[in-house]
Amino acid sequence: MPNISVIIPVYNAEKYLYPCLNSVLAQTFKNIEIICIDDGSTDGSAKILKEYATKDNRIKIITQINKGVLAARNYAISQATGKYIFPLDADDKIADTLLEKAYDAIENKKGDIITFRVNYFGHKQGEFILPKPNKYNMSKKCCLVNAALFKKSDFEKSGGYDPVFTNGLEDYDLWLNMVFNHNLKIYRIDEVLFFYRMKDETESRNLQQRRYAEKLKNIIKNKYPSIKYYKCLYKFIHFFMDYKIKDEKKYIKILGLSFCIK
Repeated sequence: MPNISVIIPVYNAEKYLYPCLNSVLAQTFKNIEIICIDDGSTDGSAKILKEYATKDNRIKIITQINKGVLAARNYAISQATGKYIFPLDADDKIADTLLEKAYDAIENKKGDIITFRVNYFGHKQGEFILPKPNKYNMSKKCCLVNAALFKKSDFEKSGGYDPVFTNGLEDYDLWLNMVFNHNLKIYRIDEVLFFYRMKDETESRNLQQRRYAEKLKNIIKNKYPSIKYYKCLYKFIHFFMDYKIKDEKKYIKILGLSFCIK
């Protein structure tokens, strides 16, 4: 039985699949299964998946009619046999030690959800600066990308990806559910191990997410009423002190006065 199931939903990802799959196969942690679910692709994605599956028997292919990324992830995870789940989008990449370091962290009980620092690449390049993933920061915005390591049993307890979030924020909702409803702890490895592809707006799902942003935020607000308390705490703390990075410089703000510290 594999320790980790890597879940890769694939929809017309032909031009991104090679680097994604290569990064997974290069992992120093070997006891994994790689479940690629082809969500009704009409390009050459299926051919690429079959090509890789013939080279490595850890790759399992599921094919379904197009149902969207949430349904694809939920179904693929239901078929996973690993103790831990690592969802990965077909256009992203991971460092070759990510799974090894994430597995060590979760086995040593550093957290229930293991994340990492992130670099973005593609249309833009740089480090994706995200706030510390605690409850009060998570109440304000998502503090991790859609990939992290967690127990399959915790995913099942949370009910999985909520189909209400078909138009976006499904990963934010999942993390909020795990953190606020099931009191799971997020631990971030202080190392860049994940590479998030920045695409042109015409290709990105973020455009759709922005179109439904207010509706999605209202759903989250109603689904997690306790967030209100943490948002107030967030505002209170940041009234007295704030920290941010802008134009590669670090700034600290104390009682409204901003100071450059780098």
